[in-house]
Amino acid sequence: MILVQVILGGSEVLLGLDIGYHIVWGLITFIILIVTAVLAVRAYSRKSTLSRVAIAAIADFIVQIMLGLGAFGSDVIVVVHLTNAFILAVLVTYLISFADSAEKVRAPLMSVPTS
Repeated sequence: MILVQVILGGSEVLLGLDIGYHIVWGLITFIILIVTAVLAVRAYSRKSTLSRVAIAAIADFIVQIMLGLGAFGSDVIVVVHLTNAFILAVLVTYLISFADSAEKVRAPLMSVPTS
């Protein structure tokens, strides 16, 4: 989703595509990130690494929103906004990877018969 967001933002800057697509897709992405973070907290507790990364991703996304609003008037902020998007992508990739690893570790424990 973040890759599509970067493409839509770049298309606005380079090709003159309407910025509305970038904003709407960003809103959808943010909502999905929040839902994912809530599910992570419910499944693994607030103190888990997964939950902390999810909360960090939400905080970074909020910074990204502020940078995006500031980017309307400054080419420098556009570059910072784009750079921060890649940082956000790394956080979210880690979040997905960690969730996948945690699920693989959890699965064998759940399938062990209790006699």
